[in-house]
Amino acid sequence: MNNQKTSRIVPAMKRTFFFLALIVAGALPALAQSGEVGIIGGGSRRFVKGAPHETELIESNFSFTENSFELFWAFPLESDTRVKFKAGRIETPVAFAYQKENDATTFRQDVEGEVTHLGAAVEYKFSEVFGSSALFAGLGLYRQSGPGFDTVNAAGANFGVNADFPITRRYGLRVEGTYHWVRTDFQPRYLTVGAGVRVSF
Repeated sequence: MNNQKTSRIVPAMKRTFFFLALIVAGALPALAQSGEVGIIGGGSRRFVKGAPHETELIESNFSFTENSFELFWAFPLESDTRVKFKAGRIETPVAFAYQKENDATTFRQDVEGEVTHLGAAVEYKFSEVFGSSALFAGLGLYRQSGPGFDTVNAAGANFGVNADFPITRRYGLRVEGTYHWVRTDFQPRYLTVGAGVRVSF
């Protein structure tokens, strides 16, 4: 039943590593400037394409029991532009592909699992009365895992919006929503919404 299909994802992962390296290289001059770190926790929802299946699929509605957790580290490129590095985990149903012997049909099985991710994004900030808001988009690497199946690695992309509410000059409350798109079987997408703390330095 295990089907990792590495031949399809390895080239995509190499391209993603290349783009991430370019982003990191562009951010190096900003390392001596001020930046920020933070943590965000919340809930998630999965969206996935249908496929032939032999077992019951798991429906996914937005829930804080399908929790998400993310750490970020951001540096300014300009006064209103930042590059942000992110690492996170989403507890969510995961769709795996498998084939039966002497049958070319690709079947889908859902299991309760998790998706971990690592990536970088460019963020554009807007000044607001309450503090600031921002739009961001970037690339990442995703790993989905679940009981009974091999771990699947794939490239992906993410984009989203956030709002920052300053508490003091150094600390603030961050609210963020992110849409993740992963290039693996059944084209899964994950919406995460959460809140956390930002620390500037």
